[in-house]
Amino acid sequence: MRFARAAAVALTAAIAAAAIGASAQTPAPQPPPQRGGPASTALNYVPGVGDMMNLLVQPRHAKLGLAIAAGNWDLAAYALKELQQAFGTVATVQPKYRNLTVAEMVQSMTGEATHELDDGIRARSPKRAAAAFDSLTDGCNACHTALGYPFVVIKTPDASSFPNQEFKAP
Repeated sequence: MRFARAAAVALTAAIAAAAIGASAQTPAPQPPPQRGGPASTALNYVPGVGDMMNLLVQPRHAKLGLAIAAGNWDLAAYALKELQQAFGTVATVQPKYRNLTVAEMVQSMTGEATHELDDGIRARSPKRAAAAFDSLTDGCNACHTALGYPFVVIKTPDASSFPNQEFKAP
């Protein structure tokens, strides 16, 4: 009986030692990825030019047009700045498109109209701002055509797709 007990203790000790050794050799679990960084870091995803045009540029273009139509000059100035920043973001995230420099394309197609638009908004001139907005829109469409996307036609918005935003001046 003593032999059986001693064997059981020895066997238990051997199993415990093996378990401790095995856990010592098992690598520690890795911590989860840190939160708070850009999704592209965690997902290894960088949005394409088309993604950013649809998500960043087009809504700001529409809001700018709606603000001008409503004569809300403060909102129009803000929307123009947001549109310019959106173009800058596109150029930063995707500096080249088909071996062309995005920032240069944007500037060549919309730069003059953007300056005229800024002047029209500052002057609070509905006629000048609307004409410059039309020129800006034409520049967008000229860029699409030059890149082989003539079917992507941007227009002056005729209705708001933002039911949760007021475009009339307060």
